[in-house]
Amino acid sequence: MLATVEPNPSGSSRPESVFISWLLWQPRGADLAAEAMKELTKLAPYKDRDPDIVRLRSFFEQLAGRRGRPH
Repeated sequence: MLATVEPNPSGSSRPESVFISWLLWQPRGADLAAEAMKELTKLAPYKDRDPDIVRLRSFFEQLAGRRGRPH
């Protein structure tokens, strides 16, 4: 069997794709701001280690109401 190695085979590792996927998996009626805060807690240990994580954190911060709109 031949295996291929691609850095982003499905493109799902982009912060935008991860965030959209997360949104789509939230149950109807979920408190998205509260759920975003939970994700921020999970991402806290990785703060500032990777630019993609910084961008992903900014999406969750905006949803949680901790930041203003992006420029």
